[in-house]
Amino acid sequence: MINFYQQVGYSGLLIIVLCFIAIFASIRGVVLVVLIKKQAKYENSIVNSIVTMTKKQDKASRNLVIHSLMQVHMKGVFSSMYFLKLCAAIGPLLGLLGTVIGMVDVFSNLAQKAMPDPSLLAGGIWQALITTVMGLSLAIPALIVHYYLLVNLRDLRTKITLMSELKNE
Repeated sequence: MINFYQQVGYSGLLIIVLCFIAIFASIRGVVLVVLIKKQAKYENSIVNSIVTMTKKQDKASRNLVIHSLMQVHMKGVFSSMYFLKLCAAIGPLLGLLGTVIGMVDVFSNLAQKAMPDPSLLAGGIWQALITTVMGLSLAIPALIVHYYLLVNLRDLRTKITLMSELKNE
């Protein structure tokens, strides 16, 4: 473990921690969306409860009320989605931080010795490259799952809006 820490540094460890939390958020968000979609056909589902709460709304305020009710009733999906978006933004930045730290280490070794040991230089370059890969490996799947959840929530909002309009007519 100590050797791994020396290879990736603080930014690499932070990326790993974020990766585990992002995996949990991804699984949680996808499972909740699947459950909400499967439950939608039942009378006491979240979707039907939102539709019944928007019965007496005029068309102009209905979309705002639907979005607000979705934020409240589907809080788990929205929080997972927002966290994944945060991971997609922070992952490459942490990778870049690891890159900069690795290159600072390389130049520090170059400045200290007239003939530096190539293995010391390789360690800093290794840290720079591996943290960049780790940051992108966190960001790309997190962004994909974020957009999967976003598309499903938009689909649910469209269905709720249509059901609400049909019940109001």
